[in-house]
Amino acid sequence: MKVKYLNTLLENNDLDPAIKDEVIKSYQEIKGKVRDLGIHMDEDAELMFSNHVLALLKRIKSRSFVEDMSEAFDQISPDVFQMADGIVREYFEREDIPVNETEVFLVATHLEIAIQKEKEETKNE
Repeated sequence: MKVKYLNTLLENNDLDPAIKDEVIKSYQEIKGKVRDLGIHMDEDAELMFSNHVLALLKRIKSRSFVEDMSEAFDQISPDVFQMADGIVREYFEREDIPVNETEVFLVATHLEIAIQKEKEETKNE
């Protein structure tokens, strides 16, 4: 992601200066993990995913999570849920808090959409 967009996202997420550097480092690690999995997102999807990741990292730091959405978990393939868990688990563990599965699910939705979109584009070629 272009630095200009990252700076805009950081400003919009109103990060505490005390955690800003750590959040940026974690964000870059997550983006690297997604890239290593071979998941490609178009610019809009990447912007939404990046915004979500920054907000997630902020929620982990503040220990303030979204409401339970476990009833929707079956909308994501188990493999993609596992991928998302592998991407974000260590950030929960660093803060010594249990992994919030709804947060994992939300990350997984971004991955699932990107994977399905790529499959569709490949099929149409």
